[in-house]
Amino acid sequence: MDIRTYFNQRAAHWDDGEQSVDQIRRMIAFLSDIQEGMSVLDVACGTGAMFEALRERKPSHITAVDLSEKMIEIAARKVEGDSLFELQCRDLFEMTQETFDRIIIYNAYPHFMEKDKVVQKVAELLNPGGRFIVAHGACREKINGCHTNVPKEITSGLLSAKEESRLWETCFSIDILIDTEQFYMFSGVK
Repeated sequence: MDIRTYFNQRAAHWDDGEQSVDQIRRMIAFLSDIQEGMSVLDVACGTGAMFEALRERKPSHITAVDLSEKMIEIAARKVEGDSLFELQCRDLFEMTQETFDRIIIYNAYPHFMEKDKVVQKVAELLNPGGRFIVAHGACREKINGCHTNVPKEITSGLLSAKEESRLWETCFSIDILIDTEQFYMFSGVK
């Protein structure tokens, strides 16, 4: 099974139980230091779990991309008529022209099998002085537990924030490492 099919099959129930992490998503958006007027890329946005928390930070534009057509359909319903958002059903690696002030990967990082390529692509798309954010609305143990029955071609699991961030040090200055029972995040500046 490929990753697109996997997420298309799960899209309809993806948001079940997600309301309990609204405060965590707001904290992640706050720690991301999104300032009014900035451009944001929400990578592997899924059904738009981060949309409200990102909107509250008042960026000038949010581009949200996901491979799954079904996930994008659900996400689009959440922001219908809102010109702040541009949703695209496309692969991160297809993006070449756009640049952003903030790039966030929320609840998706274990599904990128070639993480070195993710680092390079994010560095390419991020403006100088821009910040990347890799975050999860749960602890690493819970994330890895949820992925025990997921096919190996769909997930690579999640190491500690410190271990995962080492790969990013080639292009970024890492200044946030959070690996708690509440949530997981690492972030840095270009």
